[in-house]
Order: sequence, then C-alpha cells, then structure tokens
Amino acid sequence: MHIRPLPFVLFAAVLAAQAPTETLPPAAPASLEPPAAMATIGKDELLKHASFLASDELQGRLTGSPGQLAAATYIQKHFAALGLEPLGDEKDGVRGWHQDYGVRRTYVTADTKLTFGGLALTDGFAVLGGQAQQFSHKGALRFCGLGRVRGDAADVGVDESLAGVVAVVVARTPKGRVDGGLTVEQKFGMSFQTFNQMSTTAKALAKKGAAAVVFVQLQDRYGLSDVLNYLAVAPGKDSLQARFAGGEDGMGGLGAMLGGGGSAPTLVLSQPASAKLLGELGLQPDAVAAFVAGSGERPAAKDGVVADLTLGVAVDEAATACNVVAVLRGSDPELSKEAIVYSAHMDHVGTRIDGEVFNGADDNASGSSGLLAIATAYAKSAAKPKRSVIFLSVSGEELGLWGSAYYADNPTWPADRIVANVNTDMIGRSGPESGANEVTVTPSHKHNMFSTIVRDAAVFADSMGITFSSGDKYYQRSDHYNFAKKGIPVVFFCNGEHEDYHQVSDHADKLDGAKMERIARLAFWTGWAVANADEKPAKLGKQPAWR
Repeated sequence: MHIRPLPFVLFAAVLAAQAPTETLPPAAPASLEPPAAMATIGKDELLKHASFLASDELQGRLTGSPGQLAAATYIQKHFAALGLEPLGDEKDGVRGWHQDYGVRRTYVTADTKLTFGGLALTDGFAVLGGQAQQFSHKGALRFCGLGRVRGDAADVGVDESLAGVVAVVVARTPKGRVDGGLTVEQKFGMSFQTFNQMSTTAKALAKKGAAAVVFVQLQDRYGLSDVLNYLAVAPGKDSLQARFAGGEDGMGGLGAMLGGGGSAPTLVLSQPASAKLLGELGLQPDAVAAFVAGSGERPAAKDGVVADLTLGVAVDEAATACNVVAVLRGSDPELSKEAIVYSAHMDHVGTRIDGEVFNGADDNASGSSGLLAIATAYAKSAAKPKRSVIFLSVSGEELGLWGSAYYADNPTWPADRIVANVNTDMIGRSGPESGANEVTVTPSHKHNMFSTIVRDAAVFADSMGITFSSGDKYYQRSDHYNFAKKGIPVVFFCNGEHEDYHQVSDHADKLDGAKMERIARLAFWTGWAVANADEKPAKLGKQPAWR
C-alpha cells in the first residue's frame, strides 16, 4: 500500500462520482447461497503464489526492476495457463499481456567503486541528490565529527580548508528515546529531520572545499536506511519518477528536490559499511558514540588513509514499467460489453542499502495472490459471468499509484463500460486494525462514495462470519482510487497496517493463509454479484450502516 508521508502530501479532493440512478438496484438478500466457484479459492494456492512473489529471488519487486518483471512474467503465465485473453497493449494488430508506461530511472552505474584505505565497497551505500554525475577522486580521508563548521563546538575551524579532502561525518539523529515500535509515518518524520540535516551539513562542508562527503551511521533507531530507500539511489536500487501525463512525481522526485551536498557528491553508508569505515580510520565505535552523545571528546582518526572514489549516477529517460492485463469474456451478448475490474499491485520497494530485501509479503504479494486465485476460480467455473471480467495486475503503486493511474487514463477496455473495481491490497495479516475475521473496507457507509457494491459485500461478509471496519483513511492510498476518480464504484479490501508494514520483516512465513482465503473469497463473491446483476452498481452516499 502506497505511503503518503503527512509532511509532504496535499491530499487531493475526492472527485464527484456518477450520479446515482433514480431506481437503485435492490439490496442483496440477507441470506445467499455463495457461487459454487468460490469454494475453489483455497489457502494452498494463495500461499504458493505469495511465497514466490515475496521470495528473495525477486529482490523486493521495485517498479521497473528485474524482480518486478519476474513477477509480471509469473502473473502473465498464470493468466495464460487459465486460458484468459491478453488485454494489454496492442502492437502491430496483436494484443499483448503487458501495458507499458514510461518512467525516468536514475541509477548507480556498474563501474562505481569506492575504496577507503583497505576497504572496497561496490554496495552498502546510497547517493543523495538524485542527479546524474560522473565523479572520480583520490584524496585523504578526514573524520569531521558531526560536520559542524560554526560555534565553539565546530569540527572544522572557520579558517580551515577541506580542499581535496573526503570528509567522513556521523549522521545526526533526533535525540530522545524510542519507546516501542514507530509507525512508518513517524519514521518518515524523524528521518526527514536527519536527511535535511545531512543535506545542510554536506553543503557547508562542500563550501569548505570537501571533494565528497560520506556519512556513517552508528545506529538507526528511526529507520533512516528505510527512508533512504525512497529518497536516494543505491547500487541495485534505482530512483524512479513518472514519465507519463497524470503521473505524480513520487518519492524519486522528492529525493531530487531535497538534494544532497551541492557541488560535492554525498554518500550515506549502511551500518555494516559504516562500522568497517570507522575501523579503517582507527576509530572505536564506543568513543565515537560518546562524542556524538556529548560525553566525550572528538576522537582522533588515523592519518594517511586515502579514499579512491569512482562514482557514476546516470539517468535513463526512456525506461518503462508494466502492468499485466487479462480478460474473461462475459456470457451475455449485451452485458458482456461491460466489465468489472479486479486489481492488485505486484510491486514493492526493493532492497535496503544494507542488502536486506523488502519482500512485501503482505504488501502486496497477499493481494496479488488473491487476484491470481480469483482468476483461477472464474476460469474454472462451470457457470460463466454475464459481464466480462478484467484482471489487472499493476506496478508503481508504491511510488504513486502509477500503474492504475495509467490504466485509468489509458484503459484497454472502453472506459464508459467499466462498471466497478474490486481492489485487494494487504489481505494476509491480522493486526491493530483487523482481527482474523475482520477486514477494513473503503468507501465505508460514512463515506460519500459508498455504493451498492460495498453494501452488498457487507451482506456477503455477514453470511461468511466476516465483520467490516472502516478503511476510509486508505481511500486515496491504493489503486481503487484511480477508478473512483473516474466515477467508477469501487470497493477496497485490506487488513490495515501492522508492525511489519514497509519493513524488511514483512515475510511470507507470517502470512495467514486462512485469512487470505476468506478475503479472497469475499472479493470473488462481491465481483461475481456485480458481473451477474441486471443493473450496474450505483452510488448511495453516506448511510447510517453498512447494509
């Protein structure tokens, strides 16, 4: 699910939906026999798909990366094996599975190598600033403490020059204790303070003549390495911006806007790499930590340690990412011209600078597995739906809902004949917002965009022993939103955030297959009802209850 850090986001106003019809479709009866095909959705298939998508092999499925393309290939092969039709881009009169959209890719070049004395690094670092550069320099390393250039505690004197020096600085983190787990939003807020401080410090040292600035991390209480995953570029971890009309700039644009050290390349090392560099300089971690805490003098580093740096950051303006789109044609001659869209995002956020993988098992291997199992149920059903059913696996969700935004603006099915969207994102865990038999749903009955599709889903859920809680805070944070902006009735099923949300600890072995099965079955039933109803779903507006 897409992160929207509060300090940097202006939430868009909810656009008006289609006006409700004068005669609304009748509510689903209180007791219903579920469609027979629903029973074919099982936890074994769901966990099989999720285990592959969330494996280290896919390296966090960053949009446009080889891992995301491997996920797309896996999904495409599944759709093809089911006998679904491709509904992606048309080239030379042939319809393919992929729908491609443009991205601007900034990446560390393969010839990059950083040598600090006897320590050689080809990974374990991030580059701030998001700008293309080619840099080569050999010069002395100097430990500059906290990089202060003013005041009685200055680490570099007022009249002191750093010409040709590679400055090594300890990254300052906000003071205070960390009690318990921090939310992702809290981590972003605190880490942005560190990020901005690093940028200011690097620029000041560059004015002193530093050829490059290298920040080391003694500890990472606030998840700075996690945040750098969004705001910096690193080996194997590109920075991306949308390159199509209507695509929001995303975190890559924010990282470029916040900048680095101006004229001097600015690097941040992972904790393991930081410890090794301090060792090369003959610095004891305890002594450095005492100095940073204000309880010790700045320790003296070894003289004569030389840095030999070759750094390349390049930009590919013609890069692409892809969605995978398939369709099952409806059985009714007229209603088959209309379609319901099931969606889920396949991407996640890649790898951290210390090499740890953001596997994204719940976010969103779980929802993608739901999409695949739902497709299996439709394809193997003896009865076929009256309306056509589109299965849309999107990328770029984590970076700004890119894939669904592109599809909504460039649909491969007539836009005015898409009648509903059912979106699944994070359906594999229980936590603070939903128990084992609970699901968060938006738009809720308290939302202006509440519709008959959600009302009927509540009836189906009740018969399955599932209760609803409001997920309205996620209304703008997953792919259904781009359909809702077009006036298409939507429903979003999610389990809400938990302690592993956007952490490297979101592993497949923590998924609850039984809960995934319940929610995937509910999503199937909800869409099946729409696909077979005589009337389209319609807006109801705010209501006193779910049903």
